[in-house]
Amino acid sequence: MKKITLNEAIAYFDSQVPNQYSREDKTNWINELDELLFNSIIKDRENPEIDEFTEYSSTSDGERELLVPFMFKEIYRYYLEKNVAYSNREITSFNNAAKLFESNYDAYFSWYNRNHKTKEAPSFSI
Repeated sequence: MKKITLNEAIAYFDSQVPNQYSREDKTNWINELDELLFNSIIKDRENPEIDEFTEYSSTSDGERELLVPFMFKEIYRYYLEKNVAYSNREITSFNNAAKLFESNYDAYFSWYNRNHKTKEAPSFSI
């Protein structure tokens, strides 16, 4: 399944939402999001694609694939957009981007949940 790269995510965001934030800022926000996705969705599934999350470098990981498949790339756009709006103190824009992020997060979670079984918890008896 095609994944979006760090370069693609940042370029797509910049084309949709002109902003003054550095590549490093955007990479840090993407790191926050992918760590959240790994810890809350991916790591507790059978046969996860990765065993642990390793942060992306804004200078050397441009072609590295992010965790989310291309079909859910909007999750990155709206996560970055809500962080930019929050940093700019644009409350209406923040609220709109946060709702769109939540919608995309829920869609990704639902898809992932349908396609990846939860790890079986070890059973024990007393």
